[in-house]
Amino acid sequence: MPSRTSKTGSELFIVDNSDVDWKVLRYLHDWCQISRAIDIATGYFEIGGLLGLKDEGQKVDQIRILMGDEVTRRTRAAFAEGLARIRDRLDHSIEKEKEKNDFLAGVPAIVEAIRSGKIACRVYRKAKFHAKAYLTHARLEVVGSFGLIGSSNFTLP
Repeated sequence: MPSRTSKTGSELFIVDNSDVDWKVLRYLHDWCQISRAIDIATGYFEIGGLLGLKDEGQKVDQIRILMGDEVTRRTRAAFAEGLARIRDRLDHSIEKEKEKNDFLAGVPAIVEAIRSGKIACRVYRKAKFHAKAYLTHARLEVVGSFGLIGSSNFTLP
């Protein structure tokens, strides 16, 4: 993550990803270090958002995602592939495929987190869902919960 700049994240009133050092992914990355749970409501979800958290996402006890029903083919394929793997029990060929495809390196951890309930995803289908809200619930009660609302979906190409 970037080093400290003249502004800190808490000094920003609106997070619209225009500040190169303070994008939503930076907030989520930092929040993972102190959060027991993170709730995300996003109109558009892309599996790259979870992959962008890298190992920090593993520190959170639970991530809940409420998303609109529009996802990219890549994300739809990743979810379909993940669910198929759960049903069919991962076979040894995936290890060889990971060597050829960097994208798959982080997917097994996400699939396992979904299977175990650590990551819960729901799709809102009643009407257009264009939310962009991120809530974090700290491990320490004295810190409490914080929210971030802005123009950023939970995506990362």
